[in-house]
This record gives sequence, structure tokens and C-alpha cells, in this order.
Amino acid sequence: MTGRKVMNFNTEWLYLPSDDPGARLAGFDDSGFEPVGIPHANTVLGAHKGDDFQKYIEQYRFVSWYRRHFTLPGDWAGKRVTVGFEGVATVADVYVNGQFAGRHKGAYTGFSFDITDYVSFGSANVIAVRVDSTRHADIPPEGGEVDYCLFGGIVRNVTLTVTEPAYIGDVFLTAPVLSAESGRVRAAVSVRNTADAKKSLSVETVIYDKKGAEVTRAVSGAALVAEGGSFTFDTPEIAGPRLWSVDDPYLYTAAVNLIENGATVDAVETKIGLRWFEFTDTGFYLNGKMLKLRGVNRHEQWPWQGRAVPDKLQARDADMVKDTGFNAVRCSHYPQSPAFLSRCDEIGLIVFEEAPGWQYVGDGGWREIYKDNIEEMIIRDRNHPSIVTWGVRVNESWDDRELYTSTAALAKALDPTRPTHGVRRNENYDSTEMIEDIFCANYVYPEEPRFSPFISSEHSWEHWTDGCNLPWATDAQAMENTKSFADAVNYYYGSDRCLGGFAWSMFDYNNEVNYTRTGHVFYSGMYDIFRLDKPVAHFYRAQKEWTEGVELYIASCWTPDSPSEVEVYGNCDEVELLVNGRSVGKIKPNLYMNVPHPAFRFENVSFEAGTLTAVGYVNGREAARAERRTPGPAARLSVVPDYGALTADGADMTSVTVVLSDENGTRLPYADERVSIAVDGPADFIGETPIALEGGRAAFMIRSRFRRAGTVTCTVSAEGVEPGKCEIEIIEYDGGME
Repeated sequence: MTGRKVMNFNTEWLYLPSDDPGARLAGFDDSGFEPVGIPHANTVLGAHKGDDFQKYIEQYRFVSWYRRHFTLPGDWAGKRVTVGFEGVATVADVYVNGQFAGRHKGAYTGFSFDITDYVSFGSANVIAVRVDSTRHADIPPEGGEVDYCLFGGIVRNVTLTVTEPAYIGDVFLTAPVLSAESGRVRAAVSVRNTADAKKSLSVETVIYDKKGAEVTRAVSGAALVAEGGSFTFDTPEIAGPRLWSVDDPYLYTAAVNLIENGATVDAVETKIGLRWFEFTDTGFYLNGKMLKLRGVNRHEQWPWQGRAVPDKLQARDADMVKDTGFNAVRCSHYPQSPAFLSRCDEIGLIVFEEAPGWQYVGDGGWREIYKDNIEEMIIRDRNHPSIVTWGVRVNESWDDRELYTSTAALAKALDPTRPTHGVRRNENYDSTEMIEDIFCANYVYPEEPRFSPFISSEHSWEHWTDGCNLPWATDAQAMENTKSFADAVNYYYGSDRCLGGFAWSMFDYNNEVNYTRTGHVFYSGMYDIFRLDKPVAHFYRAQKEWTEGVELYIASCWTPDSPSEVEVYGNCDEVELLVNGRSVGKIKPNLYMNVPHPAFRFENVSFEAGTLTAVGYVNGREAARAERRTPGPAARLSVVPDYGALTADGADMTSVTVVLSDENGTRLPYADERVSIAVDGPADFIGETPIALEGGRAAFMIRSRFRRAGTVTCTVSAEGVEPGKCEIEIIEYDGGME
């Protein structure tokens, strides 16, 4: 082996859900441990909500151990070996062959340890990780109440990296000179030399386009490097660069090579997007064009298992955000998965990223870990073109000039190319000072903000406790819920002083606080906790341009209890409404008139059982149709997986949606029947059975087992209706550490 080798270290782990100090030892008997794949939740909760859900929250608050046996080839002797963890909740103590390699504190940032001195080549090794998921008042975001659940386990990917003694430590790529006509890439590269003698090293950067064609190349001067060194240099001009934007998220590939005596001894690749942006008092500009930030807050959380999901589900969340009509996402309230951020790069989502925290600020030790987490966040993520600002103030915390002056300065030192932001709560909006570059406040909508640039970082709280945002809300309630969001969007599109806003929130989620008294599920989402849509999601979908696809949605379930006012959300010029084929009017948009695509509100529509149809017109021609049928008696269950095939790596998974419908396939929007779920085949069931439907729907998850291929059959049944069934194929896993 020559150069760098990065190996998947997610498979073949062994797990003990208790604390045994002997588990750190190389010769410890782990034959009774459970085989698991990474990402892994230290426990799967028995319910996704409940008045007694606090007992489930406490169930992930314990210490566990993970062990993995591995062998490194004998001819790799002399290489450097590093183990990297993307996320462990909350404290990780890492041992290699019984020797302590390091400790990391914090559930949301990654870390790595050089374990070269602890491994042997050509013989067996074992890595052991003690994972402490108990409460830690000294580690952000804990110490006070937290409006989300941390969960526990090794919740993100693990890698093993092998390099030569001289290797690349970090790469930071910027574009200090950039316009639509030309640009240059600046590479700031740190290198390490662990050999006994100095080495003459240089660094080469090559930029490739999407087709693999070389765009530009530059080589630094050679330097004698003892233990560590840094190289900073610019590439030659790139003529007519293709700029990264929300509509055209073009990514180049940067290959950075470490050269010794004319030979490449290490190489890393990263995607880069060339763009420039500016926050001003009156607008956010991307590549010189003003862009109103139409955003949403996102928690990295799934029911029953928290954050421990494979990369494809993280990426799917980003796709859902984009497809719902948002152009920006706020990482609430912690650094989120690298897979999520990479997908934001690929699809063109603006990202506000933030360090871990929620209202509480602790003492000196807490503050030092908070600053450590900021440093880890920025160094990990500063090559993402999607990220435009660093959040360096604990969400909704009170002013702390000493702390926030230091965190803002730290961010600037690590990344001078991006501004910082800090989020205030509405209670201290009138008294807070501005330390960061961008003034963000939650749940206030000022005509003239106290400071600029100003962004509404969370909006629309009006219906957290009255049932309007529940998945089984009535049509009238759902319209009120949508109004709370649409009014805020209407505000910031109509304001020259507000650069945009972030809806609270993308998904319903579990929280510890439970101040809405809804079974520790915060029903604030565009989608429910199972990632199933609510009507408000379609108001945002309608804000997309019709060139991306025509959107049309009737915000009515068309039942005898439906109000006579019918709202339609769509990106059309006109909409015609028909009741059982009879037109009741054709109108232009007349509601929320500041937004890109206002809504259509029809008055005095008399209910008749049957079919309600909306016809959307663009440029005078019919472009789309949407229908609603009056639901009939319950008849059948349907069972639909998001993914029909999984890989047998022990961690791949899919959500499976259950829907109760009438004989025509119309969902029963207020059904709360309890359904039973049976899973047969080589996979694990994650969920609860029986489970009560919420608005006629529910979901569960299926996780593959390591090297267990075959067919999984899922059957869902309820009294008096036709059961539903689906099959999921588990495909052979042919990988190892490669």
C-alpha cells in the first residue's frame, strides 16, 4: 500500500449495553456481546410518544461498550493509523489493545485519534469504546432543560485511515478572487511529518470539473518539514467558472496531493463550490443576485432510535427540505451529519450551521467544551459551499459579552470567509446587544429591526398547544396552522429589512421539555415524526417555480365537517374548483399576496359527498389537476417502504408507511385505529406494535442484519379491514473494511 487508505469501519462491531471496565482489555471475553452495525443507537425505545415518555428518555441514559476486532497487514508496518468517529453521544473513551487512546466530549461533533502506537501489524487488534450517554451538565447542550433528545450510542460513521508517515492533516479551500468571469482557488493545507527526520515536501492542488477534465493546477514550493507545516497558495486563473447556486449547485472536485521527491505520498479529495455571497441590511446576495431566504429548522432525529441512521436517510432529509420548496435550512441546534451537509451542497440548499446549545450557558468548563465544539464544527465543515454562516451563540440564550465575543473571534480566526450569527429569543429581543455579524431573533416580526442584517430564525408558534398542527387536525385547524406559517412568509417577503425566515420546524420531534403537553412529541413540523406530510408542507411546495414542476394541492379532506372556505396551494396563474364535475369558480391567487405564489381561497363552497377537483392553469393552459374524495368506511391497509431493497451491512434501513383507506384508496384522515405489525425475515423491526394511527397513518422501520440476505415480509392488520403487506429485499453485503 502506498498513499492514503480510508476504510469503512462501520461493520462487525460487538455491543454490550452495560458498563464493564474489563471491556477495555484486549483479551476480554466478548463472545456474549451483541453483533451490531454503525450507526447504532444504544437502545431502541419501546414507544415514540406518551404521557410517560420520560421513562423512555431515561432508557438511553446509561454507559455501554462497543468492541471491534481487526487485523492490519504486516507490510503496513511503518504507516500511520487513525480512527475517526463522526459522532458519539455523549462521552467516548477509546482504547486500542487495552491502551487508552483518547477521550472526546460532545454528542454532535466528530473526532479522531492517532492509534499507531497502540496497534500491531500482521496480528489481531481490538478497539474498545466506552460510550457514556448519561446526563452531563458540564457538556453542551446539557445543564438546563433541552428542547430535544440527545439519544445515545455511536450514532454516526466510523472510519479507519492509514497513511504514510508524512500526510495531509487538513485542507481549507477558498476563492479569494472570484467573479462570473474568472476566479482563483486558494489552498491552505496543513501537513504532518511523524518520521524521525525532516522531509522535503510540497503540495499540489488540481481542480477538475464534473466530467473529470482538469480545470487548473498549482504546486506549492518545497519546504523542509519537521513535525508539522502549512502551505498556502493560489491556483492559476479559472476562466468563466461555473458558479454554485441554489438553482445550479455545481461542484468541482479538488484533489490535493502531498509530494515527496517527485512522488505522491498522500492525497485527499473534496468537493468545492465556487460562489460568493453577502449579507446586507436589505438583502442576502448570492453571486450578486438577491435571494430571499425561505428556510426551515431541522432536527436530526427519527422515532425510536434518535440519530443513528445510515447516510442515505440523512441525505433524504435534505432532499425533502429542498423538494418542499425551501432554499435554506438551519441546523437546529447543533452541527449535523456530514452526509446531510454534503447533500445540501449537491442539491443547492443554503445552510446556517450552529454549535450545540439550547438556552442554557454553563460555567468555565462547559464554556471551554462549547468553544471546542465550535472549532471542531468549523474545521470539519468549512469546505461546504452550502454553509454561509456559523452560529456561535447558544440558541435563545441571554447576552454574555465575554463568551460571545470570544466565540465570534474564534470563528473568524478559523474561517475569515464567513460571517457569524446569533439567535435571540423573543423575550430578550428588545434588550439584547449585537455581537455577531447577523442579527437573528425568534418569533418577532419587526417592521424596522433593531439591528441589521436581520433574519427571523424561527417563526410560527401560534398553534403549538391548540391542536391545529396535529397530524389529525380538522380542515379548519389545518388551515389555521398553515396561516401561521404563511403570514410569517408573507411578512418577510414584504419586508425590505428582513432577509428571510426559518419555519419551526421541518419534522415533528421528541423533546425532553414537553411544554406542549403532547406526549413529548413537539408537533411543530411540516411533516410528522414519521416524515409524513401535513397540509402546511404544500403551501411551501407551491412556492417553487412551475418550471420545476407544477404543484397543486387542495387543503380540504372534503368531509361533511369541512369548512365552506376551501384553500388551494399551487404555483399556477389560476385555479378552477369543481364539485362533482361542476365548476364553482375560477380565480386568480388572492391570499398571502407577498409570497412568490400566493394561495387561492374559494368562499361559500357547499359540501356534496363525492369528488372535489382543482384544475391549475399556467399561461392560460391546464397544467395540473388535484382531487379530493369524501372518505368512506375503512376498508384496507396499505404498507409502503421508502426503499424496497436494503444492503446486509447491519445498519441499512428504511421507513415503512402504513395507511388506512376506504375501498377507493382514500385515506381516512381522522382514523386512530390500532394496527398490529408482523415482520418475518432477516431484518430487525424498529417501532411499536400495536401502534395507533395518527391521521390514518403511522410508520415503522426495518433494519438489515450483517450478512443476512433474503426477503423480509411485513404484514399490518387491524380488526375489520383487509390487511396490508409488503416485501423488502435484503441484498448480500460484499464489503468489509474497504
